[in-house]
Amino acid sequence: MAKNNEGSGLDSTIVGWGFVIGLLLGGIGALFKAPPNLTFNRQQIAETGQTLRSKLESVATSDPVADSIAEGKAAARPRRTQLGLDG
Repeated sequence: MAKNNEGSGLDSTIVGWGFVIGLLLGGIGALFKAPPNLTFNRQQIAETGQTLRSKLESVATSDPVADSIAEGKAAARPRRTQLGLDG
């Protein structure tokens, strides 16, 4: 048996027009919400990125493994001298 779509309440043309109208209204809303000067915003984003990068570089060490090895060697020098391993 085939179903009859006459009583479904939604017509495909109504759904299509609703989609088109929603798309248009969304585009208009995006135009009003968009900033007027995109170049300024790109500069602001770039400056914020540079600031964050410099903060992260100042906090994080450049190479944690190399730093750990250097600390280990510095701690081992006095002990090697005590044991007479260094001439």
